[in-house]
Amino acid sequence: MRRTLLNLLLRALVKPVWRRAPSIELLRRRAAMIDRHFAGAAPSERTHAEQLSDDVSAQWLGPTERKRDAAILYLHGGAFCVHLPATYRAFCADMARRTQVPVLLPDYRLAPEHPAPAALDDCELAYRRLLQDVPAERIVLAGDSAGGNLALALLQRCRLAGLPMPAGAVLMSPVTDFSGEGWSMHFNEKRDVMFTLEALDTVVGHYLPRVLADDPQVSPLHGDWSGLPPLRFHVSSSEMLLDHSLRAVERARLQGVDAQAKVWADLPHVFQLFGGLHEAAQCRAEMASFISTRLVAPMQIPTQMQMQMPEIDGNRIVMNTVAFLQ
Repeated sequence: MRRTLLNLLLRALVKPVWRRAPSIELLRRRAAMIDRHFAGAAPSERTHAEQLSDDVSAQWLGPTERKRDAAILYLHGGAFCVHLPATYRAFCADMARRTQVPVLLPDYRLAPEHPAPAALDDCELAYRRLLQDVPAERIVLAGDSAGGNLALALLQRCRLAGLPMPAGAVLMSPVTDFSGEGWSMHFNEKRDVMFTLEALDTVVGHYLPRVLADDPQVSPLHGDWSGLPPLRFHVSSSEMLLDHSLRAVERARLQGVDAQAKVWADLPHVFQLFGGLHEAAQCRAEMASFISTRLVAPMQIPTQMQMQMPEIDGNRIVMNTVAFLQ
């Protein structure tokens, strides 16, 4: 029942906005409204602010006395141009409680005032700041939507720069390809309760005026995935970004990366943020388990990995498990 009501509400509040090529002011007003009504309870724990540069601040949530022992670097979503600070503080505080690991939430610069690659530069700055105090194998990256895009692009950039890889990454419905390829953008447009094809054009206009759509800095699907740490994707069967995750998993696995995707049935984009949903709580528990496992496990690539791949059968997504051997 809650899933149905949430889907109806988002279809009424969010989807119409994206059909009208909205101004940045309208997007931010609507985001602020959603942030006020859906954020949930404010974190009971203290938060600690940290200035990463003149332009970039960040917040620590959770047991900050442990921030030299381990950390989660969380990159928030918001179509690269908005932020829902109360929502993400509540979400990150919950993940910190579940894992007993502090979370660093950077407030990276937003488009269109700061187009790509400004946000990625800021995320790299946050990761380098963590590396000053925390061993890479005690750091996990996480991000949703635009933040998932930034997390993947950051991993590829760090590998090229020779920086040590974190222990793993959790991606929730990341944008991985701005080139317009893939089937789910069209197949799921009507089923998606939040987005439209016009939304992609709007985001591209704000975020990519200086970068080509297939540049790995903004479309990590087209980058080099070799040498990346274990990746776990979570995505909904009914969202337009479904195959952004599935194609990313396929590309990563072809280059020897331990990557898996879990497809959740008929839920809104980044449903994990809505704490009242049973499925959100279940997914948060699974993500926390992966993070905790990676922070105690040695870095290794298993000899056999599995990925779930979809087939289109009318309006259903049928999941097949495909085994890949290294």
